Amino acid sequence: MLWPNPGSPLTTEAPVHWPGISPASTKMLRGYLQRDYQEHHAYFNERGFHNHTPFHLLVEWVLGGTPPHLTAIWNQHLKVERKQFASPNPITEETFFDHLGDENYYQAYLYFFSDLVLRKPVERVLEEWLFDRGVNFDCEKPGAREDGMLNRLFAGVMHPLIYVGYGLEFSLPGLVAEGLAQAAVHKNATSKLLPQYMFATSPPPHPSSTRSRGLHAFTILARIQRDRRFDNVTPKFKFDDIHKQYGEDIQRYANEWVVEGVSEKEVKEKVRELVFLNVMIYAMGGWSDGKGFRYAEFTLMHLVTSSITLSSYMASLSSPSSKSILLRAYLSRSLAYWISRGRPILSPRSFFASPLHSPSTIPNIPNPKPTPNPSAFPAPTSPDALTPNPWLQIIQSALVHPDDHLGKFQRTLAYYGALYGGVEGGAFGRGETELEGCEVVDGTLFLRAAGVTMLRMGRVREGEKSEYWTNDPNFESSFASLT
Repeated sequence: MLWPNPGSPLTTEAPVHWPGISPASTKMLRGYLQRDYQEHHAYFNERGFHNHTPFHLLVEWVLGGTPPHLTAIWNQHLKVERKQFASPNPITEETFFDHLGDENYYQAYLYFFSDLVLRKPVERVLEEWLFDRGVNFDCEKPGAREDGMLNRLFAGVMHPLIYVGYGLEFSLPGLVAEGLAQAAVHKNATSKLLPQYMFATSPPPHPSSTRSRGLHAFTILARIQRDRRFDNVTPKFKFDDIHKQYGEDIQRYANEWVVEGVSEKEVKEKVRELVFLNVMIYAMGGWSDGKGFRYAEFTLMHLVTSSITLSSYMASLSSPSSKSILLRAYLSRSLAYWISRGRPILSPRSFFASPLHSPSTIPNIPNPKPTPNPSAFPAPTSPDALTPNPWLQIIQSALVHPDDHLGKFQRTLAYYGALYGGVEGGAFGRGETELEGCEVVDGTLFLRAAGVTMLRMGRVREGEKSEYWTNDPNFESSFASLT
């Protein structure tokens, strides 16, 4: 069955389901997911913009959204989604490589992968069609040496990666098939960020100065911040040009980050590094000293929303080599996207300088407010009597926001707040990394990032106007916030 009831988390490291799920909402979710699978293309227009319907529905459902909410979401996407159309020919194992990168074959690839995930364990499908050397660099096929299926998974601001990752998290074979089909019809950019040697059985090449445990991801970012070779990169650059012009430089830096994939403890530590790194890139990348959070950058936001899939990938894959390749490839792509936005400088001390519950981070609930009973803890006049847990305010506002990224984004940060919220300052001290000010980084990072984003995007539940992500290509007016 491609669309069963969504399953439980695969691991304790994966997000939990919030209370509020009901038989009615589950039935409605399954129906809409199946209709989307049958009726809609991977892209909702000819410019390659991705169908977000499954994400929006799943996040609303897992956070406790009601059937009317799910229907409203479906109707919103129904207005813009592009009808699925029949491919010129079916895809078979013999013809699989003939039409990669051609969106006209999306339906054919979708049916191909749907058949596979129904017949084989999902892990086996991923190993064979994402991590096998033959579907990435097949030297025996003249003129087609770089099929690059894993590279394609990271294309399109990592949307195929997110699709497959959500399919793994919720145990939905249909969503895994959609993600793999999406990967197949994405263009394969230059392989400089995912070179052939990453699929070799021997360890990747490391500079002689690298310690056996490798460098911390923060140190790699700090060194790239200081590297003048990237000074000419501005957000006007096309991402494919970043691949071509700077891919080898980026990969040399990424090779300093070592992950073997054998030890569960090591894998968890590496995932944590990537999580903190990408949330910092987004939140601090939009932060301006003295001006606060100015840019909720659209591309960098996807570094956060994609990172939630890592724990599900790690739980689904058993091969240490595949775990290592995926995490190392993810770091390379994250650094490349950050550089493509002009590599905004990260200033931890400035970002963490404001008190957590301040107007620039997590302000009080706006009027009209409830009136706590005199018996309310800790005191009826205290802001904590309104909602002692600011995550509740953040999530309930995100649930009713019309933007199809915001719920996914805030759920991701709430999950990290639960998983890493207790990390104390000094965990990334000067002795461990070279990033200036990293000693102040602690587990409040996620609440801070969620709070400033809530303010930036508008608390529609509380009557504020909904806003756009900075530089969102779906809305021309979003570019005005860059000035």
